Amino acid sequence: MKKIQRFFLNAMIMTATSLLMNAVGVWFNLYISGKIGAEGMGVFQLIMSVYSFTVTFAASGINLASTRLVAEEAASPNGNVKGAMRRCFGYALLFGGAASLFLFFAAPFIGETCLGSVQTVRPLKTMALSMPFIAMSCALNGYFTAVGRVAKSAASQIFEQFLKISLSIVGLTFLMPPGLEYACLAITGSGVIAEGLSFVSSLALYLGDSRGFRRKGAPKNRLTGRLFGIALPMAMSSYLRSGLATVKNLLVPVRLQAGGLATGASFAVFGAVHGIALPVILFPAAFLNSFSSLIVPEIAQRHSRGQSISHLIQRMFALNLCCSIGVCGVLFAFSHEIGAAVSQNPDVGVYIRLLAPVIPVMYLDTAVDCMLKGMDEQLSVMRYNVADAAISMVLVYLLLPVLGIKGYILVIVLSEVFNFSLSLGRLIRVAKFEVDITERVVKPLLCAAISVLAARILSRAGLPLPGSPIGFALLLALVSAGCYLLLLHLAGCDPRRV
Repeated sequence: MKKIQRFFLNAMIMTATSLLMNAVGVWFNLYISGKIGAEGMGVFQLIMSVYSFTVTFAASGINLASTRLVAEEAASPNGNVKGAMRRCFGYALLFGGAASLFLFFAAPFIGETCLGSVQTVRPLKTMALSMPFIAMSCALNGYFTAVGRVAKSAASQIFEQFLKISLSIVGLTFLMPPGLEYACLAITGSGVIAEGLSFVSSLALYLGDSRGFRRKGAPKNRLTGRLFGIALPMAMSSYLRSGLATVKNLLVPVRLQAGGLATGASFAVFGAVHGIALPVILFPAAFLNSFSSLIVPEIAQRHSRGQSISHLIQRMFALNLCCSIGVCGVLFAFSHEIGAAVSQNPDVGVYIRLLAPVIPVMYLDTAVDCMLKGMDEQLSVMRYNVADAAISMVLVYLLLPVLGIKGYILVIVLSEVFNFSLSLGRLIRVAKFEVDITERVVKPLLCAAISVLAARILSRAGLPLPGSPIGFALLLALVSAGCYLLLLHLAGCDPRRV
């Protein structure tokens, strides 16, 4: 019972942290967009695509590896948690240092040739300095997840986000002269300082926490081999997928221009989708992602002991489907109001509505991938991710000149459905579980439809309503959520009853 209570306590801590950080992240994107304009936001999103790939190389699967390795060592009678973490630190430092050198020396080529802007070179070089800190922080986050001390990891993440945004605002407002290059330098420089200090705080927390671990007997052999066996397959998958995704993102403005769109307009449209619409779509996933992250060590421990995990998987499916279908209904029905609340660009609401129907697939795909990783199926995840990224890149090249930005949204939808179908098929084969479609899909869909309809009717009933777009959108979402939860309860669709 205590273990279950601790699991849910950790999940709620991670949920609160993720919701806070995602909310602040969405607001910060809007703040940056207001400072550098729609076209500048598109250029900044391309810089962040390069940053994302370099972070992938720096981490090289260490988060999952440290989570699984520490969880297995903590559960073993002869476990060696500290030895596992020493190897994880060495691995992280090796790849983080290599990523830092790569980005620093490749920045002129990437900025001038790939991004087509000399103004991006110095921000890219600045970001390179943070790679070793990020890699080792990933190892520490995996440790805290494995041992159930997520509050400590959450504190470091909140500290990092607060420091990064505060320093960025100070730099953008007072220290840096106008211009896209200096704006990007303010943001990336603030990120380096924040990530460095966050790592130092996480390391201090780890050193205090790890004192409780002592060797329980003869150390288990092949720690290094197991580390590489977990991390490298995920790293190879991440390199390929992130590399292909980066190329795909760089292709989007180019292929939009091939269809007749002006250069500035192509960057502005890409920034609206990637910088505003997608963060809004993914923001509610913070609640589910917390449970998905925590399920990895839980499944890893049960799987290593030969225990059944079917019931645990069914609960995760029920929770994800209930939540994601409700979010889908709200964002689809009130996309115009939500778009107006977050941006003055009327197209943002259109993009949100076009992406909303695929929300259940997006959210559930993350959970399925985590469950597969907990069952040592990361090689399957790797294959599916690489195939998905390659096909998406080809579709971007072919469809965007013909369909424009709607073609890019179609690519996102097809990519999510393709990846999820493969991952779900694999999970069904290895875990041998079933999902009741009527209980887990049909009933929540009906409840969501009734809920948003009720909220729409109430909004037109002549009742006093908030005057601001944000207040109005928030009211519609809260009324819909309240009705949805009530209807789920009345229909008996409670994930806890699985």
